[in-house]
Amino acid sequence: MSGTWDGGEGGWDAPALAWLRGVRERWSAVGVLGVLEDAVAQVWERNVARHDPEVAGDTPVTLGITSSENLRTVLLRTAPEWEPRGVLVGAPWNSLAVAHDGVVLHLMKAPDGSGSRPDFGTLRWVGEVRGAAATANGLVYAPSPDDRTGQLWFDGFGLPPRAVPDDGRVGLSHVVLVWTGDPVSATTAGWLAVPWEHDTGPTWLAALPVWMHGPDEVPAPRRIPAVSISFEDVRVGEGPGAGHDARR
Repeated sequence: MSGTWDGGEGGWDAPALAWLRGVRERWSAVGVLGVLEDAVAQVWERNVARHDPEVAGDTPVTLGITSSENLRTVLLRTAPEWEPRGVLVGAPWNSLAVAHDGVVLHLMKAPDGSGSRPDFGTLRWVGEVRGAAATANGLVYAPSPDDRTGQLWFDGFGLPPRAVPDDGRVGLSHVVLVWTGDPVSATTAGWLAVPWEHDTGPTWLAALPVWMHGPDEVPAPRRIPAVSISFEDVRVGEGPGAGHDARR
C-alpha cells in the first residue's frame, strides 16, 4: 500500500475493538500476520495468472476454492518452523487454524466484488469451524449496551455486559482473517474481525485492516522484517505475519 489507509473503525464494540488492536499488534510483532499476508498475495497472484474462463471453463467459484485449498497447503508446510516460536498451524476438521498467545485465527475469503473492504454488515462466515468459533466468543463475552450501534444489533439478547479486565483480554479467543482478492488486478486486502453469535444471531463485534496491496505492488508484494509497528496509521504495504494450529 502507499499513503495512509483509513480503516474506518467506527460503529464497533469498543472493548472488543481494543482487544483486537492488541491481537493485531502482538501477532504482527511475532511475524504471523506478515506470513499470512504474503501467502494470500502470492497464492492469489498465481491463481489469477492461470485462471482461464474461456478455455478451461474456470469460474470465480473455482478460483476461490483453489486459492483457499492452496493457502491451506502452503501454510501447513510452515507448521514445523513456527511451533518453536509458540505459533501452531493446523487444520482441525480440514479448516486452517493458526493459534498464538491464547487466540485462534481462522481464514475466510470475502465474496467476489468486495473490493478492499468487505461489507461486514452483510458478511457471514461459512463452515462449522468458523461457526463454532463465533459461538465460543458468544458464550464468554457480552457487548456493552453503549456499543450496540452501527454493525451491532443486540437489544434484548439478555446477557449482562462483563467488566473489562485490566489485561484487556475480555475473554474473547477467536478471530477471522477475512481476505479479498481482485480477479483482474490480482490485488488483495486483509482484515482481522471478531465473529460473535448468541441467541439473537450472528454478527461481527469489530474489524481492523491488516494490509492492502495496490496494483503497483503486484506481482511482488513487499517483504518486511517481523518487527512491531504502530497501526494507528495503517499504511499501504505494512503488515507482518505467520501461522498456528489450534483446537478450540
